[in-house]
Amino acid sequence: MSKKLSPAITPKSKKESVKKPKRTGRIIVISCICAVLLLAVIWATVGAVTAKNIIDPPRRELVYSDGPNELDMVYEFFEVKNYNGNDNIVGWWIPSQDHYGEYIESDKTVIMSHNYQSNREMTEVDGLFLIADLVHSGYNVVTFDYTGSGNSKGNNYTFGVQETDELLAVIDLIEEKYSPGKIALMGFAFGAAPAICAGCADDRVDVIIADSPYLDLKTYLEDNTSVWSKLPDFLFSSYIRSLLSVFAGTDLDCSPIDSVSKAQNKSFLFLHGEKDNLFPYQNSVTLASAATEAGNTADYKIFTGVPHVLGYVYEEDDYIQKVLSFLSENLN
Repeated sequence: MSKKLSPAITPKSKKESVKKPKRTGRIIVISCICAVLLLAVIWATVGAVTAKNIIDPPRRELVYSDGPNELDMVYEFFEVKNYNGNDNIVGWWIPSQDHYGEYIESDKTVIMSHNYQSNREMTEVDGLFLIADLVHSGYNVVTFDYTGSGNSKGNNYTFGVQETDELLAVIDLIEEKYSPGKIALMGFAFGAAPAICAGCADDRVDVIIADSPYLDLKTYLEDNTSVWSKLPDFLFSSYIRSLLSVFAGTDLDCSPIDSVSKAQNKSFLFLHGEKDNLFPYQNSVTLASAATEAGNTADYKIFTGVPHVLGYVYEEDDYIQKVLSFLSENLN
């Protein structure tokens, strides 16, 4: 009987030994595919969340409970209602005045354009103290929140794209509601771009002051997306850039260098910190040169040892003297 059973057992064991590796191989392939799909989902999700947070960052709350009044400046609240649908833009009209809040008639107005992740107070650059220096020197000042910032209603800060149109809307309201006279725009970092682009396109603007500007947004993002995403450039940057435009609802195309090169009858002052690690100080030199070549008045000031956008904070006296001198010469 042992001789009859032996042949039946041997083929069965061989059959099982052949099937087992095939089944194991399929499991490995399926596991690898699932792992790749999971990594792809994680990559897409991380990129999308990062892009959304870049284009629509948390709002910085206002610090001063009573705004300019806390620095003994009288002011008036204004609002651009129903901007672009249901959005609104809010800000302050701060008339020229002495140190006691007594109104001094002026036909010269400086309109501020705040930076990314900032608001109308611009506390990161001591904004209200700079405004006080201006209003006590004979200038009306306007400062406001872009729709994706501060207490305005809306979404996104698009690094100068939608902000250019919003700045023009503020100029419209100021012209209608007040008597601004001659207008200067003053912008900081990303906020310098709308000041330049709006100012170059609007005949009502005579002077443009740009603190720490970039040259061209598309070029800047192509080279520096990872600076803002904090993610590996080769893995995420291209994907994040495409999503930034999707979330913004517009092409992120803003070019101060193009605007300056086409400007006519404008006066430009470019201010920059020598140690700027986001936008190199050479940007201001290049923009001033382009403005001059186009037939405009242009000057620049590089503050030695000063980091990004902190010229007024580090060199207050030198900074405000340069600004006031330029305004006195070019806004009269």
